Amino acid sequence: MKQISNAFLFALSYFSIIPVFVKNMEINNETYKYTLVLLPLVGAILAALVIGLNLGLNEFFNPLYSSFVCAVVYLALYGFIHTEAIIDVVDAWFATYSGKDAYKIMKESTIGAIGALYGVAFVLLKVGIITYVLYEKQYALFFIVCIFSRLNLIYLLGYFKFSKDSFLSLAFANSGIFQLKIFALIYVIIAFFIGSNILVLFVLSLASFYIILKILNNKFGFVNGDCLGFTLEHTELILLNIGLAIIL
Repeated sequence: MKQISNAFLFALSYFSIIPVFVKNMEINNETYKYTLVLLPLVGAILAALVIGLNLGLNEFFNPLYSSFVCAVVYLALYGFIHTEAIIDVVDAWFATYSGKDAYKIMKESTIGAIGALYGVAFVLLKVGIITYVLYEKQYALFFIVCIFSRLNLIYLLGYFKFSKDSFLSLAFANSGIFQLKIFALIYVIIAFFIGSNILVLFVLSLASFYIILKILNNKFGFVNGDCLGFTLEHTELILLNIGLAIIL
């Protein structure tokens, strides 16, 4: 139980800006393993905070404005880390055309013009669709997408190779992953009770995540945290757009 608690606090502190007031947290391979199955819970928490804020702001402001504010807040709640990953991946993609090392480009502290422009365009699209979803009060869709986009990691990352020192490799190096995959189905079961077109969204989520990450893997010859952030963000964008189109 202690390991699960540590994994949840690790996931919450690493993948969101929500403060975790814990000192000397014990982190080991088991922690990383449980982190994978708890990431969708982090997504659910972020979604719940955004939905709650939206409901509150609707009492004081025009729903369109409050939805826009909440869309920006959602990106801020995970510290825009995935947005930074998008810029790094795009810079690396175009840098390969001139023979540069993609991995080194991703790790540079500076960003290129193309990456910056793509990042701005993506944020506009992401904020736009979240605003639309919240304005239409499709809270279940938003909640489910925030879960499914992160649920992909435990089901699909085993098909890709990471550096042996990364927490993803360490997580899959332990036994018990299959049991956690079975346990993670509880997220899908819960989704069936609160939303519609769940099977379509779940399959689309898995397919989008795998295809995008596979393209990056083929392009760079590796996948890392930046590639995962890029993939997660684009998967959410696809699910929100198609999910809302199906509903409306």
